Amino acid sequence: MKYIVSGEEMSRIDEYTVNVVGIPQMVLMERAALEMYDFIKSKFPHNSRILVVVESGNNGGDGVALARILKSSGYDVDVYWVNGLSKTSDAFEQQKKIAKKLGVKFLDEIVNYGYDIVVDGIFGVGLNRNVTGKQAEAINLINDIDAFTIAIDIPSGIDSLTGFVLGCAVRADATITFEHIKVGMLRGIGYEYSGQVRVVDIGFPKQAVDFVEPKLYTYDEEDVEKLLPYRKSDSHKGSFGKICVVGGCKNMAGAPMFAAEAAYRMGCGLVKICTVEDNREIIQTKLPEAMLTTYNPEDKESMREAIRSLVAWADVVVIGPGLGTGEASTYIVERILRKFDKTIILDADGINIVAQHKEWLKDTGAKVIITPHLMEMSRLTDMKIADLKEHKYDTSKAFANEYGVVVVLKDARTIVSDGGNQAYINMTGNNGMATGGSGDVLSGIIAGLCGQNMDPFGAAKLGSYMHGMAGQEAAISKGRYSMIASDIVRSITKVLEGDYYVG
Repeated sequence: MKYIVSGEEMSRIDEYTVNVVGIPQMVLMERAALEMYDFIKSKFPHNSRILVVVESGNNGGDGVALARILKSSGYDVDVYWVNGLSKTSDAFEQQKKIAKKLGVKFLDEIVNYGYDIVVDGIFGVGLNRNVTGKQAEAINLINDIDAFTIAIDIPSGIDSLTGFVLGCAVRADATITFEHIKVGMLRGIGYEYSGQVRVVDIGFPKQAVDFVEPKLYTYDEEDVEKLLPYRKSDSHKGSFGKICVVGGCKNMAGAPMFAAEAAYRMGCGLVKICTVEDNREIIQTKLPEAMLTTYNPEDKESMREAIRSLVAWADVVVIGPGLGTGEASTYIVERILRKFDKTIILDADGINIVAQHKEWLKDTGAKVIITPHLMEMSRLTDMKIADLKEHKYDTSKAFANEYGVVVVLKDARTIVSDGGNQAYINMTGNNGMATGGSGDVLSGIIAGLCGQNMDPFGAAKLGSYMHGMAGQEAAISKGRYSMIASDIVRSITKVLEGDYYVG
């Protein structure tokens, strides 16, 4: 598990490290500078010309320390100190004195040509005001230089929480961020301005991080190995769960099939699709592994019988892919929420129906996961999409708390919350996944994990990660422009083919 922190959280981690643990700020600066030096050395030859632009805080101290190390290693390096702040940090002053004694050249002004690399060390994560004056001039000059731009910790001018531009901001080609990625680098324009992001360890102790307990975290491949359900050698199909996918109105057979196949590909034992009779032939032809229950949407007794059957049979129910929002669909969603007491995943039209009847979420005896995209979440909360994007964490947490559900708020960076103090933010995936049916695949993946006895919150988090990984695999084989939902489903096998979780 890796934390994703706000600027305020990172400042508290730094303060605890220096003032409580006792690791000197100069030690942290030296480690930061060495990590940045390693990045530059790995990409640029020693005849490169480098400009380091700094202000008087600790971020600037990192930059001056880097300039000293670069010079001692043979690089042609200049430092421009903006000197637009009323106070300078003690560590910056120390680094400046050391650098000058060792012959590092400080410029009186920026010359905007002749450099191969520009390093931005003006502001760190603590910036909370619009950039003006000399700092704004320096940022605009950095953006005008035709060179590879590297930001220290976060691009100067980007709000470390919201990702908004505070007046103006450095457009970095790469950002070397310390210990934990910052929330603002994943949100808004901050994602675009950060460029390639490398997270480096500079020695903040675990004790400091545990003391602060950041609100957001993500997974990596090591977590997947630990979290994927264990498969015993003497298992049978009944060991891995029975999933029912309820969806697919007339001419919408594909959506429930994507969810059903994804559940199978994730390792569940049995999948049944509950759909209208019109979809029978195509589903039995395209996905013969799935069992089938059909109903007539104009015959209430037919629907009651289908619901009784699935409630008695299933361990997990996915409601919504391609379901439609008419009277019959509304009846089905209400009855399942009232009658089923295990795990329900509400997706697509299931969410759109519940948006008009949110009280059903409080009446159900089931454990519910909802998987809205921003427009669907807007219907659930009556919030504008722009406001949702700015407050995804708080909104997800509040909704999960009020209705007792797990929220998977889908976006370029999906948030998963169970209403607790910490939430998961997904870092896998790509823009090729913005294609019809991708969300149905996610519901099926989560259902497959729930069927293998993962708790809803755990399944929602790991499912989001695995969905993104499958999307990345699909992009490799098909390309981001050409990939479709079925490519994501088929890529699940590639993601899991190591079989490291098999007993």
